[in-house]
Amino acid sequence: MASRVLGTVAAVAMLVMVLAAAGCGSTGADGQKDAAGGSYAGRIIPPAEFAVADFAGKPLVVNMFGSWCPPCNMEAPELAAFAEQNPDVQVVGVACQDDEAAAVGFMEEYGLTFPLVVDDGRIVQETGTTAFPTTIFFDAGGVEVDRIVGAATLDQFNASLAKAQ
Repeated sequence: MASRVLGTVAAVAMLVMVLAAAGCGSTGADGQKDAAGGSYAGRIIPPAEFAVADFAGKPLVVNMFGSWCPPCNMEAPELAAFAEQNPDVQVVGVACQDDEAAAVGFMEEYGLTFPLVVDDGRIVQETGTTAFPTTIFFDAGGVEVDRIVGAATLDQFNASLAKAQ
């Protein structure tokens, strides 16, 4: 697997957007700002008690999903259990080829309480995501250490997380 560094891919833009949404940065007129300073047409929906400082220097898990995707729906309960069992890991959901209402409904249906990004297509493109779901694991330094393509189990999530710790 080619090593990707968080600072050089769209994931950094996503993190900056989450930071901005959590009140830790400035935003453009459209309310969003990517890492390069341009506007981002997607939307970020942080949970009510999200604090960016709680996750500094910790692994990041990015789950690319679609509410319309049967494997994503199969995986969602496992992802919910993984996020709940690993509170020291920042999990971010990226809704792909989806609208906000459907993405929020998906999150609510499965009790997913981590930040949600409704992608405008850039994150999918820049991370090289070709199938859904795809879950990308970054270590505390922002280096991509693993990627699961397809529906994953709790054991698979935990095995990939071990590579990021």
